[in-house]
Amino acid sequence: MLTLTRRVGESIYLGDDTCLTVYDRLRYHVLIGVLAPERLAVACNAHAVRPATLPGGERFYLLTLLSGDDFTVGDARVLVRFRPTFLSAQSMQRRQMKVSIDAPGSIPVLREEVYLDRLAASGRRLPPAPFSAWLHRANRAVSARMAA
Repeated sequence: MLTLTRRVGESIYLGDDTCLTVYDRLRYHVLIGVLAPERLAVACNAHAVRPATLPGGERFYLLTLLSGDDFTVGDARVLVRFRPTFLSAQSMQRRQMKVSIDAPGSIPVLREEVYLDRLAASGRRLPPAPFSAWLHRANRAVSARMAA
C-alpha cells in the first residue's frame, strides 16, 4: 500500500487514464473527484457510484468522504485519512491529508507533478485540464461563501 499526502487542488494518477483530485476539505469530510475511463467502475462503501459522462467519453465521479472512508477504482482501493479541524476554511484547505492506495503492481501510482514530468520527458502531450480547473475554481468559490 502506497501512502501519499495531498492538499486541496493536488492530484494522484492511477496509470495513464485515471486521475484522483482533492477538490475541497471542510471540517469532517473531503471532496474527491475521480476522472476515469468508461471501462473502470467506481464503488464507495461497496455501492456503485453513478458518474457524469463528459464529452470526451471519460466519466467523472464526485465523492464526499469522511476520514477513514475508502472507495475502489477498478482494481485499486483508495483510503483517505485526515484529522478534522475547527479552524477557518482558508487554513483547513492548506492542511494535508493522507491518501493510501492499494493497487496491483501493474498499475503505476504517481503524484501529479511526477506524472507530468514523465509525460514531458517522454515527449507525450500533456492531458487537458480545463474541466478540473473549472471545477476547482467553482468549489473554491462555494467554500469561501460557506465559510463566511
